[in-house]
Amino acid sequence: MKITVFYVGSSLLAPLKNAEREINRQCRLGLAVAAHNCTLRVPDAEWPAIERDIDDAAIVLIIHVTDNDNAARIVAALDRCRSRHRAVIAINCMRSLMVRTRLGKLEGMKLFNLWRERERGAIYRAVRDAGSWMGSYARARNREDKSTGGHKHSLLLKQMPSLLRLTPSIGILRDVKHYLTVFCYLLQPTPGNIRSLLLYTIRHYIPELAGCIHRIDAPENRPSTGIYHPDAASLFSSFEEYCAWYEGRPFDTGGHPRMDTNRAIGLLLTRPQIVSGACRHYDYLIRLLESEGLPVVPVLSTFMDNREACQEFLVDAQTNTPRVAQIVSLTGFSFVGGPAMNDSEAAVDYLKVLNRPFRSIVSLEMQRIEQWEESVIGLNPVQTAMQVAIPEIDGATEPFVFGGLAAGKDEPEAIEERCERVVRRLVRWDRLRLAPRSERRLAFIVYCFPPDKGNLGTAAELDVFPSIWDILRRLQTDGYRVDVPETPDTLRGLLLGANSGLVPAGEHLASVAYRMPVEEYYHSCPYVREIEEEWGSAPGRINAHGRDLLIHGVQLKNVFLGVQPTFGYEGDPMRMMMAKNGTPHHGFMAFYLYLENIFRADALIHVGTHGALEFMPGKQTGLSGCCWPDRLIREFPNIYIYSVNNPSEGSVAKRRSYAELVSYLTPPIENAGLYRDLAALKELISNYRQVQDETQKEQLFVSIKEKARDLNLELKVS
Repeated sequence: MKITVFYVGSSLLAPLKNAEREINRQCRLGLAVAAHNCTLRVPDAEWPAIERDIDDAAIVLIIHVTDNDNAARIVAALDRCRSRHRAVIAINCMRSLMVRTRLGKLEGMKLFNLWRERERGAIYRAVRDAGSWMGSYARARNREDKSTGGHKHSLLLKQMPSLLRLTPSIGILRDVKHYLTVFCYLLQPTPGNIRSLLLYTIRHYIPELAGCIHRIDAPENRPSTGIYHPDAASLFSSFEEYCAWYEGRPFDTGGHPRMDTNRAIGLLLTRPQIVSGACRHYDYLIRLLESEGLPVVPVLSTFMDNREACQEFLVDAQTNTPRVAQIVSLTGFSFVGGPAMNDSEAAVDYLKVLNRPFRSIVSLEMQRIEQWEESVIGLNPVQTAMQVAIPEIDGATEPFVFGGLAAGKDEPEAIEERCERVVRRLVRWDRLRLAPRSERRLAFIVYCFPPDKGNLGTAAELDVFPSIWDILRRLQTDGYRVDVPETPDTLRGLLLGANSGLVPAGEHLASVAYRMPVEEYYHSCPYVREIEEEWGSAPGRINAHGRDLLIHGVQLKNVFLGVQPTFGYEGDPMRMMMAKNGTPHHGFMAFYLYLENIFRADALIHVGTHGALEFMPGKQTGLSGCCWPDRLIREFPNIYIYSVNNPSEGSVAKRRSYAELVSYLTPPIENAGLYRDLAALKELISNYRQVQDETQKEQLFVSIKEKARDLNLELKVS
């Protein structure tokens, strides 16, 4: 006997397969659960097997399927074998699927028509809400309803049990009650509820097997929000309760830190993952953060709107101040709107008031881990749009991939190397924020623009050295240890021509701040062999002198002003990004090793649009530890001063170098006109054209020739 289930996301697969095993062990039903993830458009090659599963199924469950192509093919398969199905249950799906619901006397259009019968009471309204609560939420938001969007979901969680008790079991209402019960199990997708859901549908719609089922538990209830911790027996209903438990645990050097709201990390978790128990990737990240000394406040999101959970658990109600220093969303959806829509205006308004760094990291929902690892582009386009681009509109940064489903596995797991990178970066941001200003070490990075032949220390539409000079003066005023040259030209001179150690940097001469012996480079760089396959033995020909790699720049106490090395392929800089096995050259790698190991920068500031780092080879989005931008930037907090008129390449910088963009406006433009001798020449020519006297014309012509000669202009007379 087969039950075929269509679902989205990664939270249901493990509970479904575990329920299948437990039911067969206890009830010996010979149950087979065929589960198909419809988050993305299912490839054509998989449909023959899916259609066989639909054809063989006694019961078909369709949950949250909203993709047009998937829905059309499921509908066609359902219609072909309609007579063989005992029950078809669609919840929160497209209308074409909803009307194919069949539960006893509750059939097809009857369910759809119930949505319109508002006058018939709470039971019918509950069926309507159960049918498409996400769509109802999106429509309400489009009507300018700016209330928190998780309210309707929370209300359904609270009201459904009492509605079930009030629903009579007669006629069509009996099947209405069964539909609501199934929905109630799915609202709380605990392992026990998923098991009970399968048993419930078998008992009521496959009566010949009902005698094998001795007990079905009522729907378990879980809070709609709360604070989660993998070491706790249950969810916490308040921050104070969580703190009391957190502080009551034993402390040791390898264990968790004490709660410190000045350092704590607020984590936004997806409720279905926690309720279903498919949360090992969350658990790994939480424990890793604690092992690095950062306390955590992991909060269950209300699925459609993160503001409720933030306001309840991450903000002190009395002082209206945040209880955390940084916020990381693990939900994979927009901050306000969830999977149904995106209300970035509401998200930005709330996050501005909260005023805490906001990151959004990615659990693979539409790819297996192996598919992502093997992919040249990284995240597929749909996942990039949903889990990177939309959170970016909310203000999120640093879109790391931290977990997902591995091949042959039923529940998500952590990608350990990526989690370690995420945690170390959060630690570096924490250190940067808490360190005294006089101890912070900052590296300003300039480059050649355009990449092949521009002047050193220039950028698109930015006067670089006066801008840096202004920043340095402000830093000095604010307590940073920095030597500020007298003028921007003095600063330029220090970098380009003020010492005796000048060595060519690209087509220019630049000061040398450090000479890295090739032996030191081999010892500190774990990727030398890969680079040598592309560029030969170190030190190579770029930014090298003898057996040394040259780091161009100048140190001004705790501030370093450095020159980013060139691409290496100056005639075709995009070649680097597109090269399958390409690498940066030795000089480029050595520059960022110097910033990490020798200067020990606390943060990097890339000055102007744009440098070469974010265009190094690797995946387009959702980088791995094998991608060169990730290897170069490592755990550095990266502030990127970027032109506001170039959002497309700014997105590349955010996604591939984990940059926090600080925008600058394009300079105002007006007609410059002529000046000095050019204006005088124009006046002579104008007079020549107007004068009638030939003698005056000859005198003016002589003056025009002399002025043109002075201006090095060739005079052609026709």
